Amino acid sequence: MPALPLLELALTPELEFILTLGVAVALALVAGAVAVRLRQPPIVGYLVAGVIIGPFTPGFVGSTERISELAEVGVVLLLFALGVEFSLHELARVRRIVVPGVIAEILAVTVVGALLAVPLGFPPTSAIVVGAALSISSTLVVLKVLMDRGEADSLHGRVAIGWMVVQDLAAILLMAMLPPLAGGDLLAPLGLAVVRTALFLAVSYVVGTRLLPWLLRTVSRLGSPELFLLVVFATALMTAFVSSAVFGLSLALGAFIAGLIVSESELSHQAAGEVTPFRDLFAVLFFVSIGMLLDPAALVADLPALVLLLLAAIVVKALVSGVGGRVAGMPLRSAILLGATVAQVGEFSFLIAEAALQLHIVDARAYNLLLATAVVSIVVSPPLVQAANRLVLRLERTRVSVPAPPAAGAVPTSRGERSPSGADDGRLSIVVLGSGRVGRVVIGAVRARGFRCVAVDRDQRRLDDAAGLGAATLFGDAANPAILARCGLDRARLLVVAVGDPLTARLAVERARAINPRLTIAARARGSNEIRPLLAAGVRRVADPEVEAALELARAALHGMGVSGPEQTAVLGGLRRRAYGELPSRTEERA
Repeated sequence: MPALPLLELALTPELEFILTLGVAVALALVAGAVAVRLRQPPIVGYLVAGVIIGPFTPGFVGSTERISELAEVGVVLLLFALGVEFSLHELARVRRIVVPGVIAEILAVTVVGALLAVPLGFPPTSAIVVGAALSISSTLVVLKVLMDRGEADSLHGRVAIGWMVVQDLAAILLMAMLPPLAGGDLLAPLGLAVVRTALFLAVSYVVGTRLLPWLLRTVSRLGSPELFLLVVFATALMTAFVSSAVFGLSLALGAFIAGLIVSESELSHQAAGEVTPFRDLFAVLFFVSIGMLLDPAALVADLPALVLLLLAAIVVKALVSGVGGRVAGMPLRSAILLGATVAQVGEFSFLIAEAALQLHIVDARAYNLLLATAVVSIVVSPPLVQAANRLVLRLERTRVSVPAPPAAGAVPTSRGERSPSGADDGRLSIVVLGSGRVGRVVIGAVRARGFRCVAVDRDQRRLDDAAGLGAATLFGDAANPAILARCGLDRARLLVVAVGDPLTARLAVERARAINPRLTIAARARGSNEIRPLLAAGVRRVADPEVEAALELARAALHGMGVSGPEQTAVLGGLRRRAYGELPSRTEERA
């Protein structure tokens, strides 16, 4: 129970819980704000807040058990929201990178971690478990970093998310192998884990395709937002419970499967929106709970061992995953960012370490070292991604020169447009980088007026959709100078950058301007951190999806109140300048 000697209050368990929760949230707010002011991710502040109210530091001591219980809810909601927004088709597209990459990374980190743990005094069996625990990254941290940086839709972001899904499945098998390491049978627990997982997926598929869509539609027709929120929460929590209590799997995996089930419904976006505020709050409590488990004194006392384990958890993992991504065909920048993104130890490692401790495979020292390694790796993960981003920019700007444009007639074509010939060879065109949802809207608009359009993407399925709209298509990396030179930018009138990866967009703009300095460029961006570099690189029009949606709603509100067209333009112009900043006159929208 928290001690309050000055107030001398006798707290009931309920008041103790409220006090612990209030102090944890308030301190997370303060520490997170300080971290942001110091230009660090708020995750760092949340972890520091947990250390401050943990049992190993003086002052107020929160209830670790209560905070951890709420943190479990945060993990469930976050994985559920990820499942809603995740696409099985996306996982299938990156499986060639993810599956062999995860296997190689787990094996490499396990071996290196075990080799480093043996000289530290751990028995061979214990050393293997330590290495295996280090090989599992944090799904929560990876998602948080990607969402905070707006990179969830980038190539390395999609691969990293798929990487986490496969790692979580591998973690279940690793936990099934712990009893054999303690002296039990090997094949029986492993086979049982595979059977349980397959059975759970089969039951989830049947329920999700037959019962759940009907239930969501029925509740939504009642017109009560509260009831819809309840059915979404019940789906997430009960699926997670069943996966753990009935099938012996993890809560996180069950929540993710629940999200995948809901994602097949036409109401999936509404479901994701309902849980977002709760997800963010409980995710903060997860990081606070991790910080509360850290003993700073023990960390300092065993610092050499901690440094060695961090080398395995961060350096080896980043190298193996980055090299694996590169070998599988990812661009160098995406492979480097993938390695930096997954280079930390996460929540499943805690489960492996705790189960191994209960089976007496590892001792208290190994458990504490794994805990400290996880916390420190989580703290350094966001700065590591930032450093990797700076490294990638430096490498991309120095190692590649822009090739000369191809000869006339070498512009790509597709079944949606006849091959250019004769006078058409020099025809002005619009180049669209990225043929996802945003890019296809642009392609459809310009093709509706008969303009020539060239679409560039790394996803052949998206290119097929673009070709169906009548665009010429070119498969390749949107930031690759050779690809940009081939798509006819020297004769293009307009370049539209519709890729979701901020770094790819920035590099593509800089290289396109090098090919054609007079090219007019429009780009999508999210937030001032993405907008400023694009404007500095020469983009004439930037569109932030949230800002543009807000402006359209404001226009509808003014129109509904009878405001004239010129007045609407004046008001919206002021709002636009306020949202995007004072831009040069050439970037302002002409009424």
